[in-house]
Amino acid sequence: MKKFKYLFLSAFLIVSFESFSAEYGYVDDETRIKLVRMNQLMPEYPRQAIRLGIEGSVVLKFNVDEYGAVLDPYVVESNPGGIFDRASIKAVRKLIYEPPLFEEKAVPVRNVQLTVVFKLQ
Repeated sequence: MKKFKYLFLSAFLIVSFESFSAEYGYVDDETRIKLVRMNQLMPEYPRQAIRLGIEGSVVLKFNVDEYGAVLDPYVVESNPGGIFDRASIKAVRKLIYEPPLFEEKAVPVRNVQLTVVFKLQ
């Protein structure tokens, strides 16, 4: 246990969102709009991955309702498979966006894609 605590405290963990500046979603099949994130919640680095020195990434897709809440996140791709999926989904569910506007009206948006990268440094 002491070894784990030392490893955890001495490791500098980086979890980042690719596409950090903006995510885009679709109002319909052709209309793409930019989403603005209101918070920057970061996923927890899984303890097992820290202990084993594993890094990776997860590509997620989800929808955003007209109030800016994330709906139905799911994993599109993860590398290595399964290690970071749960932490990524849990964090993305907590994201809040400014209500998406199209033609000056709040609208739901679908097929938003976000990549979460996990790195140990």
